[in-house]
Amino acid sequence: MKHPIHRLAVAACLLLIVLNLHACSYWRSGGLESFTDDLSAQELSVARTQARELLLTLDHINDDLNTFKGVGKIKLWNKDNSQIAERVAWAGAEPSSLSIVLLISGHPGPRLSTDGKYLYYLDLQNRKNSFKKIRGSDASLEKILSLPITSDDIIELLRGRVPLYGYTSAALVPEQFGKEYVLVLGKRWHGVIEKIYLTGDHKSAWKIEVFNRKGRLRYRAEFKSMQDIQGFRVPVRLDITNDTGDGFSLEIDRYLANVSVSPSMFVITPPGRLDRQKSD
Repeated sequence: MKHPIHRLAVAACLLLIVLNLHACSYWRSGGLESFTDDLSAQELSVARTQARELLLTLDHINDDLNTFKGVGKIKLWNKDNSQIAERVAWAGAEPSSLSIVLLISGHPGPRLSTDGKYLYYLDLQNRKNSFKKIRGSDASLEKILSLPITSDDIIELLRGRVPLYGYTSAALVPEQFGKEYVLVLGKRWHGVIEKIYLTGDHKSAWKIEVFNRKGRLRYRAEFKSMQDIQGFRVPVRLDITNDTGDGFSLEIDRYLANVSVSPSMFVITPPGRLDRQKSD
């Protein structure tokens, strides 16, 4: 008769084998098995090939739109139903430079900038804690916008492009409740990290959903309407939301493409230092 401890060790080994096989399968599929389980081997191969081709197409959209400026209206809201609606101006340069200024009664209000090395925030209407400088590239704007979206993502979306996260697998699958197709990106050990909802001609995207490691939605971005500016297809209205009631909507009144920008546009100087520079 085998000792109970021996039987327990055998059971544990079998469990580890099962878990390891499952993990290996998950690792190879990139977490996309829930979308591809019903596909035959040939259909899966086609779905992956189509996904690769579409990703190349998406990656080349507006890839020579390097700088931009614009003015428009922004509406921000949160789950507590508080809302802000103001005029806004912005400038950007790929890959990581962005400046956004709220215009309150025609005058500059709170300003947010990043130069790819630091995230700056200045609010002259709030003298207490009016200036912040945070080290970090591709900084998260969650504390300001209540959404875990990064500055690089905002730049890509304002360029009319889709932010593409580091994926290890991709497949083109039918949308669950319609005739549209969705490009699903997965990452080893993470599962699905992004869904890209394609337009009818499969040449661009009209919506994306980005997920965290636990599979929860980080944010959803929708190109509500688009326009052609100097040969570039860029947003007229862009909505970014989550599932908890936070979000903002940007309506673009004027868009300038490939305009002159300077590095100083994306750096904010503390008010005291700026006053000393003027006096000198």
